[in-house]
Amino acid sequence: MTACDCCGAEVDDSGAIDLDLGLPPGVRTPSLRAGGNVLLADDAAYVRCVLPVELTCDLELWFGAWMRVDPEAARHAAEVWDGPGYATLRFTGTFAHDLKPWDDLRGVPVVAEVREPDDLPEYVQHPVLGRVWDRDEVLSGYLVELPISIRQKLPGTWSIERTAGLTPHVLEEGLRFAGPGRAVFVDVRRAMGTPAEQFLEMALEGAPDVPAEQQFLVRDGVELRHALWLTTTSDGVTRHEFHGHVARFGEMLVVTCVHDDPADHAWARHVLNSVRFRRVTRS
Repeated sequence: MTACDCCGAEVDDSGAIDLDLGLPPGVRTPSLRAGGNVLLADDAAYVRCVLPVELTCDLELWFGAWMRVDPEAARHAAEVWDGPGYATLRFTGTFAHDLKPWDDLRGVPVVAEVREPDDLPEYVQHPVLGRVWDRDEVLSGYLVELPISIRQKLPGTWSIERTAGLTPHVLEEGLRFAGPGRAVFVDVRRAMGTPAEQFLEMALEGAPDVPAEQQFLVRDGVELRHALWLTTTSDGVTRHEFHGHVARFGEMLVVTCVHDDPADHAWARHVLNSVRFRRVTRS
């Protein structure tokens, strides 16, 4: 693992993350050929290609993404895929997916060609190529486990670090990041006109009593950062709970970390300390 020069987060040594976008929308029972890389469905045909997207922190995101092509071009590709003719393949068609965080990409004209004989065809003309994109902005939109830590965008202007190895899940009241032995529950709350002190007091109504050494309260500019932690046992299973709050005028982020290993208390505090609020200003 290496540290990112711009944010300090760990980046896997390969410098690349692979994401497969699955079948094109609306395709249910296709006929797959060429090792599953050529798809024929009714009157439509597709070829699976790789879209390399450059991200900040010297990271690349490689999408396995389908291109809709002429059926005759797809049949020809299937015939030569495993032979010497594969190296000469070049495809012109339209992009078959919606892709976060970009809008209106499905159906745009694209071009791909074989660059390496052992690799899938690579997009060489596509709207997202030719520039470097913010890695947190892009990766926040994918609810999959990542091998690196990112700054997860939350509703409104909040963000928090989603540490490596945690899979996000959308809940009715917020988000959950979960992995082996660790889970984070994040909830954005709003109460217009409520001072931070009152907001925190409301949130702590009914909270368990814990010793002074198992809680803290600090002021960070206009914010109040509070946490309390305790250990619970149920059905013979011991869990460590860390309940954190970041309150400011009218808004609060509630961060609950649950972990099996008591040594992960430092991780839980790190997650709470990573919370950021960015005020939006009118231009």
